[in-house]
Formats: sequence, C-alpha cells, structure tokens
Amino acid sequence: MSDRLVRFPGASWDEIEALPQPLRWTVQRTIFHLLDEPVPTLATPFPDDDPLPGAYELHLPGDAVTIWYTVTVHEGREVISVQHVSVDT
Repeated sequence: MSDRLVRFPGASWDEIEALPQPLRWTVQRTIFHLLDEPVPTLATPFPDDDPLPGAYELHLPGDAVTIWYTVTVHEGREVISVQHVSVDT
C-alpha cells in the first residue's frame, strides 16, 4: 500500500454512519479499497460538464450508493477526501 490518507471533512463521516448497516459496511470497504486504488475504473471525473482536477464520483450500482471524493497530494502523500455519500433512491 502506498502512502495515502483518507479524510472525512464536514459531515461525510456522519453520512456514512447514518446508513443502514449493510450499506455502511459496503461504503467503508469501498473507501478502504480506495487506499489501494484511488481512482478505480468505476470512478468518473466530477462534475460531468466541467470536471475538477482530482474530483470523482464513484457509483456502486449494485448497492445503490454514490460516493463523491477528491484525490490531492499534500506533503508528498495522496489524500483521499470523502466529500459526500448518498443512497440512490
């Protein structure tokens, strides 16, 4: 594993904790996997019309969950910041 950190700014951790347990575990496992592969093939640059550098939307269609996050470099470390998590309705 490389030198990466995960951050949960604002209320993003609270959003994850408020999910029903099976979804919460799915999101937590996915975030853990981002440490190995910060931009998996399912991640798409975000927003669609004018993507910001390092901003991604990761939609997990089988679980109906979407995670928005950014990947930046700070002091030589990649920092993954989970911005928002939502359940698709």
